[in-house]
Amino acid sequence: MPRHFSRAELDLLRVLREGFLESEQRPGTGMPPYWGAEDELALYDETFGARIAWKWDAVLGELRARERLPAGRSLLDWGCGSGVATRRYLAASPGVERVVLWDHSHVARAFAAERVRAEFPHVAIETELGPEPPDVLLVSHVLGELAQEGREPLLAAAAEAGAVLWVEPGSRASARALGAVRTRLLATHDVLAPCPHQGACGALSGDAWCHFFARPAPEAFTAGPWTELARELGIDLRSLPYSFLALTRRGTRAVPPAPSTRLLGRPRLTRGRAQLTVCRAEGVAGVDFLQRTDKRVFKRLEDVAGEPWIFDATLEDGRITALTPPPE
Repeated sequence: MPRHFSRAELDLLRVLREGFLESEQRPGTGMPPYWGAEDELALYDETFGARIAWKWDAVLGELRARERLPAGRSLLDWGCGSGVATRRYLAASPGVERVVLWDHSHVARAFAAERVRAEFPHVAIETELGPEPPDVLLVSHVLGELAQEGREPLLAAAAEAGAVLWVEPGSRASARALGAVRTRLLATHDVLAPCPHQGACGALSGDAWCHFFARPAPEAFTAGPWTELARELGIDLRSLPYSFLALTRRGTRAVPPAPSTRLLGRPRLTRGRAQLTVCRAEGVAGVDFLQRTDKRVFKRLEDVAGEPWIFDATLEDGRITALTPPPE
Protein backbone atom coordinates (compact mmCIF):
# COMPACT_ATOMS: atom_id res chain seq x y z
CA MET A 1 0.00 0.00 0.00
CA PRO A 2 1.13 3.60 -0.49
CA ARG A 3 2.59 5.36 2.53
CA HIS A 4 0.11 8.20 2.21
CA PHE A 5 -3.04 8.76 0.17
CA SER A 6 -3.40 11.99 -1.74
CA ARG A 7 -6.67 13.87 -1.57
CA ALA A 8 -7.39 12.89 -5.17
CA GLU A 9 -6.83 9.21 -4.36
CA LEU A 10 -9.13 9.37 -1.35
CA ASP A 11 -11.79 11.12 -3.39
CA LEU A 12 -11.58 8.41 -6.06
CA LEU A 13 -11.77 5.63 -3.48
CA ARG A 14 -14.74 7.32 -1.84
CA VAL A 15 -16.63 7.53 -5.13
CA LEU A 16 -15.85 3.89 -5.90
CA ARG A 17 -16.94 2.74 -2.47
CA GLU A 18 -20.21 4.65 -2.61
CA GLY A 19 -20.94 3.06 -5.97
CA PHE A 20 -20.09 -0.42 -4.71
CA LEU A 21 -22.23 -0.04 -1.59
CA GLU A 22 -25.20 1.20 -3.57
CA SER A 23 -24.92 -1.68 -6.04
CA GLU A 24 -24.70 -4.20 -3.16
CA GLN A 25 -28.04 -3.03 -1.81
CA ARG A 26 -29.76 -3.01 -5.22
CA PRO A 27 -28.31 -5.94 -7.20
CA GLY A 28 -29.66 -6.24 -10.71
CA THR A 29 -29.98 -2.51 -11.37
CA GLY A 30 -26.60 -2.28 -13.10
CA MET A 31 -23.57 -0.07 -12.64
CA PRO A 32 -21.88 1.98 -15.39
CA PRO A 33 -18.23 1.20 -16.31
CA TYR A 34 -15.89 2.89 -13.86
CA TRP A 35 -12.32 2.00 -14.82
CA GLY A 36 -10.70 4.94 -16.55
CA ALA A 37 -6.96 4.44 -16.20
CA GLU A 38 -4.33 1.99 -15.05
CA ASP A 39 -3.39 4.03 -11.97
CA GLU A 40 -7.00 3.82 -10.75
CA LEU A 41 -6.87 0.03 -10.99
CA ALA A 42 -3.54 -0.01 -9.14
CA LEU A 43 -5.03 2.07 -6.31
CA TYR A 44 -8.08 -0.19 -6.15
CA ASP A 45 -5.93 -3.33 -6.20
CA GLU A 46 -3.94 -2.34 -3.11
CA THR A 47 -6.97 -1.17 -1.12
CA PHE A 48 -10.39 -2.62 -1.87
CA GLY A 49 -8.79 -5.36 -3.96
CA ALA A 50 -6.70 -6.45 -0.99
CA ARG A 51 -9.83 -6.82 1.13
CA ILE A 52 -11.44 -8.93 -1.60
CA ALA A 53 -8.27 -11.05 -1.69
CA TRP A 54 -8.70 -11.81 2.02
CA LYS A 55 -12.24 -13.01 1.30
CA TRP A 56 -10.98 -15.25 -1.49
CA ASP A 57 -8.30 -16.60 0.83
CA ALA A 58 -11.03 -17.56 3.32
CA VAL A 59 -13.08 -19.33 0.64
CA LEU A 60 -10.13 -21.10 -0.96
CA GLY A 61 -8.70 -22.04 2.43
CA GLU A 62 -11.97 -23.67 3.45
CA LEU A 63 -12.33 -25.57 0.19
CA ARG A 64 -8.75 -26.81 0.33
CA ALA A 65 -9.04 -27.88 3.98
CA ARG A 66 -12.25 -29.78 3.19
CA GLU A 67 -10.72 -31.31 0.03
CA ARG A 68 -13.35 -29.62 -2.14
CA LEU A 69 -11.24 -27.13 -4.09
CA PRO A 70 -11.97 -27.58 -7.83
CA ALA A 71 -8.94 -27.81 -10.08
CA GLY A 72 -8.41 -27.77 -13.82
CA ARG A 73 -6.16 -26.68 -16.65
CA SER A 74 -8.31 -23.76 -17.85
CA LEU A 75 -9.66 -20.84 -15.84
CA LEU A 76 -12.06 -18.03 -16.73
CA ASP A 77 -12.24 -14.95 -14.50
CA TRP A 78 -15.49 -13.23 -15.49
CA GLY A 79 -15.51 -9.53 -14.57
CA CYS A 80 -11.85 -9.81 -13.60
CA GLY A 81 -11.28 -6.21 -12.47
CA SER A 82 -7.66 -6.08 -11.31
CA GLY A 83 -7.34 -9.88 -11.46
CA VAL A 84 -7.16 -10.41 -7.72
CA ALA A 85 -9.42 -13.50 -7.74
CA THR A 86 -7.27 -15.19 -10.37
CA ARG A 87 -4.07 -14.46 -8.48
CA ARG A 88 -5.43 -15.87 -5.24
CA TYR A 89 -6.78 -18.97 -6.99
CA LEU A 90 -3.50 -19.63 -8.84
CA ALA A 91 -1.62 -19.33 -5.54
CA ALA A 92 -3.96 -21.88 -3.94
CA SER A 93 -4.35 -24.31 -6.85
CA PRO A 94 -1.35 -25.01 -9.11
CA GLY A 95 -1.89 -26.82 -12.37
CA VAL A 96 -3.71 -24.14 -14.36
CA GLU A 97 -2.24 -23.80 -17.85
CA ARG A 98 -4.49 -21.17 -19.42
CA VAL A 99 -6.36 -18.19 -17.94
CA VAL A 100 -8.96 -16.05 -19.66
CA LEU A 101 -9.36 -12.63 -18.05
CA TRP A 102 -12.57 -10.95 -19.16
CA ASP A 103 -14.02 -7.60 -18.15
CA HIS A 104 -16.19 -4.98 -19.83
CA SER A 105 -13.19 -2.66 -19.48
CA HIS A 106 -10.22 -3.27 -21.78
CA VAL A 107 -8.11 -1.26 -19.30
CA ALA A 108 -9.00 -3.74 -16.57
CA ARG A 109 -8.22 -6.73 -18.79
CA ALA A 110 -4.80 -5.35 -19.66
CA PHE A 111 -4.01 -4.47 -16.04
CA ALA A 112 -5.13 -7.87 -14.75
CA ALA A 113 -3.10 -9.66 -17.39
CA GLU A 114 0.03 -7.72 -16.44
CA ARG A 115 -0.39 -8.49 -12.73
CA VAL A 116 -1.13 -12.18 -13.29
CA ARG A 117 1.77 -12.54 -15.73
CA ALA A 118 4.18 -10.97 -13.24
CA GLU A 119 3.28 -13.51 -10.52
CA PHE A 120 2.63 -16.56 -12.71
CA PRO A 121 4.73 -16.28 -15.88
CA HIS A 122 4.20 -19.94 -16.80
CA VAL A 123 0.44 -19.48 -17.33
CA ALA A 124 -0.89 -18.57 -20.78
CA ILE A 125 -3.17 -15.52 -20.60
CA GLU A 126 -5.99 -14.48 -22.91
CA THR A 127 -8.34 -11.51 -22.67
CA GLU A 128 -11.15 -12.54 -25.04
CA LEU A 129 -13.90 -15.06 -24.44
CA GLY A 130 -13.65 -18.27 -26.44
CA PRO A 131 -16.14 -21.01 -27.30
CA GLU A 132 -14.75 -23.65 -24.94
CA PRO A 133 -16.19 -23.75 -21.41
CA PRO A 134 -13.54 -23.43 -18.68
CA ASP A 135 -12.65 -26.11 -16.19
CA VAL A 136 -13.08 -23.48 -13.45
CA LEU A 137 -15.09 -20.25 -13.60
CA LEU A 138 -14.29 -17.50 -11.10
CA VAL A 139 -16.83 -14.76 -10.40
CA SER A 140 -16.16 -12.02 -7.87
CA HIS A 141 -18.38 -9.14 -6.72
CA VAL A 142 -20.40 -8.74 -9.93
CA LEU A 143 -24.08 -9.26 -9.09
CA GLY A 144 -24.53 -5.68 -7.96
CA GLU A 145 -22.87 -4.33 -11.07
CA LEU A 146 -24.78 -6.34 -13.67
CA ALA A 147 -28.25 -5.38 -14.81
CA GLN A 148 -30.68 -8.30 -14.83
CA GLU A 149 -30.33 -8.88 -18.57
CA GLY A 150 -26.54 -8.65 -18.28
CA ARG A 151 -26.47 -11.69 -16.03
CA GLU A 152 -27.71 -14.11 -18.67
CA PRO A 153 -24.39 -14.59 -20.53
CA LEU A 154 -22.65 -15.15 -17.20
CA LEU A 155 -25.24 -17.66 -15.99
CA ALA A 156 -25.01 -19.47 -19.32
CA ALA A 157 -21.23 -19.68 -18.94
CA ALA A 158 -21.63 -20.94 -15.38
CA ALA A 159 -24.01 -23.68 -16.52
CA GLU A 160 -21.37 -24.94 -18.96
CA ALA A 161 -18.32 -24.63 -16.67
CA GLY A 162 -16.74 -27.64 -15.01
CA ALA A 163 -16.76 -25.84 -11.68
CA VAL A 164 -17.87 -22.43 -10.39
CA LEU A 165 -16.36 -20.40 -7.54
CA TRP A 166 -18.43 -17.29 -6.89
CA VAL A 167 -17.82 -14.69 -4.14
CA GLU A 168 -20.06 -11.73 -3.34
CA PRO A 169 -19.83 -8.96 -0.68
CA GLY A 170 -22.08 -10.54 1.96
CA SER A 171 -24.86 -7.96 2.14
CA ARG A 172 -28.36 -9.33 2.53
CA ALA A 173 -29.38 -8.30 -0.99
CA SER A 174 -26.30 -9.69 -2.73
CA ALA A 175 -26.41 -12.92 -0.71
CA ARG A 176 -30.01 -13.55 -1.66
CA ALA A 177 -29.21 -12.80 -5.29
CA LEU A 178 -26.44 -15.40 -5.09
CA GLY A 179 -28.94 -17.82 -3.56
CA ALA A 180 -31.09 -17.35 -6.67
CA VAL A 181 -28.05 -18.18 -8.80
CA ARG A 182 -27.57 -21.35 -6.77
CA THR A 183 -31.18 -22.35 -7.39
CA ARG A 184 -30.72 -22.00 -11.13
CA LEU A 185 -27.40 -23.84 -11.29
CA LEU A 186 -28.69 -26.81 -9.28
CA ALA A 187 -30.03 -28.06 -12.60
CA THR A 188 -26.49 -28.74 -13.82
CA HIS A 189 -24.18 -28.67 -10.78
CA ASP A 190 -23.71 -30.10 -7.30
CA VAL A 191 -22.92 -27.85 -4.35
CA LEU A 192 -19.46 -28.14 -2.79
CA ALA A 193 -19.89 -25.29 -0.30
CA PRO A 194 -21.05 -23.53 1.76
CA CYS A 195 -24.24 -25.57 2.05
CA PRO A 196 -24.38 -28.72 4.19
CA HIS A 197 -26.95 -30.18 1.78
CA GLN A 198 -27.95 -30.30 -1.89
CA GLY A 199 -31.54 -29.15 -1.42
CA ALA A 200 -33.29 -25.84 -1.88
CA CYS A 201 -31.77 -22.75 -0.29
CA GLY A 202 -33.50 -22.31 3.05
CA ALA A 203 -32.28 -18.73 3.40
CA LEU A 204 -34.45 -17.59 0.49
CA SER A 205 -37.65 -18.46 2.34
CA GLY A 206 -37.02 -16.31 5.43
CA ASP A 207 -35.26 -13.21 6.71
CA ALA A 208 -31.80 -14.76 7.15
CA TRP A 209 -29.09 -14.54 4.56
CA CYS A 210 -26.14 -16.80 3.87
CA HIS A 211 -22.98 -14.90 4.79
CA PHE A 212 -19.74 -15.34 6.70
CA PHE A 213 -16.79 -13.28 7.91
CA ALA A 214 -13.19 -13.51 6.72
CA ARG A 215 -10.25 -12.59 8.92
CA PRO A 216 -8.26 -9.57 7.70
CA ALA A 217 -4.51 -9.87 7.24
CA PRO A 218 -2.47 -8.62 10.23
CA GLU A 219 -1.29 -5.51 8.36
CA ALA A 220 -4.87 -4.20 8.40
CA PHE A 221 -4.29 -3.42 12.08
CA THR A 222 -0.60 -2.54 12.04
CA ALA A 223 0.03 -0.52 8.86
CA GLY A 224 -0.58 3.22 8.88
CA PRO A 225 -2.21 3.46 5.44
CA TRP A 226 -4.97 1.09 6.50
CA THR A 227 -5.68 3.29 9.52
CA GLU A 228 -5.87 6.31 7.25
CA LEU A 229 -8.17 4.50 4.85
CA ALA A 230 -10.49 3.42 7.66
CA ARG A 231 -10.62 6.94 9.09
CA GLU A 232 -11.18 8.77 5.82
CA LEU A 233 -13.70 6.35 4.29
CA GLY A 234 -15.43 5.07 7.42
CA ILE A 235 -14.44 1.43 6.89
CA ASP A 236 -14.57 -1.05 9.76
CA LEU A 237 -11.37 -2.98 9.06
CA ARG A 238 -12.41 -5.74 11.44
CA SER A 239 -15.45 -6.69 9.39
CA LEU A 240 -15.07 -8.65 6.15
CA PRO A 241 -18.48 -10.13 5.32
CA TYR A 242 -18.82 -12.31 2.26
CA SER A 243 -21.13 -14.81 0.61
CA PHE A 244 -19.90 -17.53 -1.68
CA LEU A 245 -20.87 -20.49 -3.77
CA ALA A 246 -18.70 -23.42 -4.89
CA LEU A 247 -20.18 -25.82 -7.44
CA THR A 248 -18.97 -28.74 -9.51
CA ARG A 249 -20.61 -29.96 -12.68
CA ARG A 250 -22.77 -32.96 -11.90
CA GLY A 251 -21.01 -36.23 -12.56
CA THR A 252 -17.47 -34.80 -12.68
CA ARG A 253 -16.55 -35.63 -9.08
CA ALA A 254 -18.01 -37.26 -6.01
CA VAL A 255 -19.13 -34.80 -3.36
CA PRO A 256 -18.35 -36.23 0.08
CA PRO A 257 -21.04 -35.95 2.74
CA ALA A 258 -20.84 -32.88 4.97
CA PRO A 259 -21.74 -32.40 8.62
CA SER A 260 -25.40 -31.62 9.11
CA THR A 261 -25.24 -27.99 10.22
CA ARG A 262 -23.58 -24.72 9.21
CA LEU A 263 -23.47 -21.47 11.15
CA LEU A 264 -24.51 -18.38 9.18
CA GLY A 265 -23.13 -14.97 10.08
CA ARG A 266 -22.10 -14.42 13.70
CA PRO A 267 -23.67 -15.71 16.93
CA ARG A 268 -25.40 -13.21 19.18
CA LEU A 269 -24.01 -13.80 22.65
CA THR A 270 -25.76 -12.89 25.87
CA ARG A 271 -25.07 -14.06 29.39
CA GLY A 272 -24.82 -17.85 29.22
CA ARG A 273 -26.55 -18.12 25.85
CA ALA A 274 -25.55 -17.91 22.18
CA GLN A 275 -28.24 -17.31 19.56
CA LEU A 276 -27.24 -18.95 16.29
CA THR A 277 -28.69 -18.91 12.80
CA VAL A 278 -27.96 -22.30 11.25
CA CYS A 279 -28.51 -23.91 7.86
CA ARG A 280 -29.58 -27.56 7.66
CA ALA A 281 -31.29 -29.75 5.09
CA GLU A 282 -34.57 -28.97 6.86
CA GLY A 283 -34.04 -25.23 6.32
CA VAL A 284 -32.58 -22.20 8.09
CA ALA A 285 -33.45 -21.78 11.75
CA GLY A 286 -32.61 -19.70 14.78
CA VAL A 287 -31.43 -21.86 17.69
CA ASP A 288 -29.90 -21.38 21.12
CA PHE A 289 -26.71 -22.86 22.48
CA LEU A 290 -26.29 -22.65 26.24
CA GLN A 291 -22.92 -22.09 27.83
CA ARG A 292 -23.47 -24.96 30.25
CA THR A 293 -23.79 -27.38 27.34
CA ASP A 294 -20.10 -26.95 26.51
CA LYS A 295 -18.13 -24.04 27.97
CA ARG A 296 -15.18 -24.51 25.63
CA VAL A 297 -17.35 -24.41 22.51
CA PHE A 298 -19.22 -21.40 23.88
CA LYS A 299 -15.90 -19.57 24.28
CA ARG A 300 -14.98 -20.31 20.66
CA LEU A 301 -18.25 -18.80 19.49
CA GLU A 302 -17.06 -15.38 20.66
CA ASP A 303 -15.00 -15.03 17.47
CA VAL A 304 -15.90 -17.14 14.43
CA ALA A 305 -14.27 -14.96 11.75
CA GLY A 306 -12.09 -16.90 9.37
CA GLU A 307 -13.32 -20.27 10.63
CA PRO A 308 -16.00 -22.27 8.80
CA TRP A 309 -18.39 -23.52 11.46
CA ILE A 310 -19.66 -26.75 9.89
CA PHE A 311 -20.64 -29.30 12.47
CA ASP A 312 -22.97 -32.08 13.52
CA ALA A 313 -25.57 -31.08 16.06
CA THR A 314 -28.64 -32.38 17.83
CA LEU A 315 -31.55 -29.92 18.00
CA GLU A 316 -34.43 -30.16 20.44
CA ASP A 317 -37.13 -27.51 20.84
CA GLY A 318 -35.06 -24.73 19.28
CA ARG A 319 -31.91 -25.52 21.22
CA ILE A 320 -28.68 -27.33 20.39
CA THR A 321 -28.34 -30.05 22.99
CA ALA A 322 -25.22 -31.68 21.53
CA LEU A 323 -22.58 -30.30 19.19
CA THR A 324 -19.44 -31.70 17.60
CA PRO A 325 -17.45 -28.52 16.85
CA PRO A 326 -15.13 -28.05 13.87
CA PRO A 327 -11.41 -28.72 14.55
CA GLU A 328 -9.51 -25.91 16.19
